[in-house]
Amino acid sequence: MNEIDALIERVNKKHPGVLRYASTLQTFQRVTTGSLAYDLALGGGWPLNVWTEIIGLESHGKTVMAIKTLAAQMLRDPDYKALWIASEDFNAEWARTLGMDTERTVLAATNVMEEAYTIMVEALDSQLFDAVVLDSYPALVPTAETEAAIEEWQVGVGARLTNKLMRVSTPAMRREPDERNCLCIIINQWRDRVGVMFGDPRTTPGGKGKNFSFFTRIEVVRDGWVEHNKVKVGQTMKIRTMKNKTAPPSRVAVTDFYFDNASPFHAGEYDIVAEVWNIATTYDVITRTGAWYHYGGQKWNGKDPVLQSLREDLDLRREVDTEVRKLVLAGVESPPPAPPAPKGRRRTKKA
Repeated sequence: MNEIDALIERVNKKHPGVLRYASTLQTFQRVTTGSLAYDLALGGGWPLNVWTEIIGLESHGKTVMAIKTLAAQMLRDPDYKALWIASEDFNAEWARTLGMDTERTVLAATNVMEEAYTIMVEALDSQLFDAVVLDSYPALVPTAETEAAIEEWQVGVGARLTNKLMRVSTPAMRREPDERNCLCIIINQWRDRVGVMFGDPRTTPGGKGKNFSFFTRIEVVRDGWVEHNKVKVGQTMKIRTMKNKTAPPSRVAVTDFYFDNASPFHAGEYDIVAEVWNIATTYDVITRTGAWYHYGGQKWNGKDPVLQSLREDLDLRREVDTEVRKLVLAGVESPPPAPPAPKGRRRTKKA
């Protein structure tokens, strides 16, 4: 045993698991967002056991993105369980429409900041859940603010408590290779800073300190409407990675989300087929020769037959999806850039 090994052994007797060789750490585990385009922009999906922030304006898709993520995991894993901190009203019927299994979702309906944060830390430490989601931060109220008169101001109380959450939750989020990983998401909203003349006037509640603790920060924007027979049936959701410590930042991805039925789509669905098509053709996974498209010995004359095959043949869609991920995400140390916005996308279209 060399001197370093001896030091590791002595320290770990007093503080178990504190010292180790970096080579023993596992690579970041990830889970899908439920969208191929979003996964590629993030470098393979959401990183686990770290804090992620989803930011956006009202009705732009923040909660949808979080619920669709949980729905995708619950579809793949029958034992997947989530804790949802509902500081705002939780619409269980809409969550089920999006694919969430509410029987495997524990709801904590509280907007008291100290209560919410205590529950979150205990849930992380217990390792009983695969996901912990707070929706949303601005609706939380510190006890000091609740107990004060309406005209009294408690400046910075929420920011201090949030910074404390980030610090005390770090040990609870650490996982060994054989332990249960956890997806950790906090949903936040944009606010305008008063008096800003130059630069981006937007900020998020909770102070600046939390921004250093977030491993990934995502902005969600409604980039247009999806129309069917001149009726709005969905919206184009665009995300931008503002911060990403596991892949290059400032990546953009879009997908269409349907909040109403419009054949062949149902309310609560992403247009996964359009994602696969656009990205596969961009990266020549599906190749084109004149009017013909080719993949794996199959060929189609024109775009529509390809889309129909991808929509009807789930095995084909999964195979193309897998090939795209292998190509785009090849090389952990230097991932290729995320795909550009789909070619020829319009702000409105017919389903």
